[in-house]
Amino acid sequence: MAKYDSGTILWVYEENDPHNTGKERPVIVIRHRGRPYSSVECTVMCLGHGSQAEDHRTLQLQPNEHYTGISFSKDTYLLPWSIHTIPPMALNEMHGMGQLTKQGRKLVAREFAKLL
Repeated sequence: MAKYDSGTILWVYEENDPHNTGKERPVIVIRHRGRPYSSVECTVMCLGHGSQAEDHRTLQLQPNEHYTGISFSKDTYLLPWSIHTIPPMALNEMHGMGQLTKQGRKLVAREFAKLL
């Protein structure tokens, strides 16, 4: 089984979506490699496509500025309050895999720190 680096962007299979929407969801791996119990646990931050419609204060991720290697058919937003521990087998590499850029990592860290 692959161990994902922090900042990897993947999709979660629909049956493992932490929000129980019944759809696949993009996530950012916060910690997998080097984390305790990494064979069965992975920490992720969810991304969303409709947060602005719900009037949540969240930032839109910009391709090439915040991430590379993956594309989305809709605008994609950071959901810094949505941190979950999921099984690594829930991550779907076949749907695409990308990586946060340096600017993307700074954005994630800054937005998460605002929650403290």
